[in-house]
Amino acid sequence: MFIAIILAIMLSFLSILNANKLIGLKGQLSVKSLSIQTVILMVTPIVALIILSIVIINFHSLYQERIPHALLVLSMWMLMTNSMFIYRNIKDKNRNLITTIVLGFVSFLAAIYLTPLDRYDKLFNSHYYVVPLAISLISIAITYINLIRIRKVCLSI
Repeated sequence: MFIAIILAIMLSFLSILNANKLIGLKGQLSVKSLSIQTVILMVTPIVALIILSIVIINFHSLYQERIPHALLVLSMWMLMTNSMFIYRNIKDKNRNLITTIVLGFVSFLAAIYLTPLDRYDKLFNSHYYVVPLAISLISIAITYINLIRIRKVCLSI
């Protein structure tokens, strides 16, 4: 579990760095394209969360286990998607891409590894469901803050 906390801190830091890279290219970006992409990136997780909630409530038991699991996997996919979004928009600008690639790769591996419920249970036993819930909520909040910052820069140009 300690490794998961360190990984979450690292991913949060890399996510903020990557958003700053994209915001630093303020005058060199296609504003209309970025604006549409940020809206899609902000709406899609909400739709996924609604669908996950319906599925968990109607078809499963063990809510205290499944809800943090679903949120954690969703937050890892969100980090990976934002990393791809940032990579796509800064790759031609000769920016340092290593943090973007690391963020995308690590969050992709974490999402794949944590998707099966048995692996998630090995990492977080039943007494510590508050830890993955906190990690996921912080990751989702950071992702949305970064998207709002990017969108604000797009609208100010």
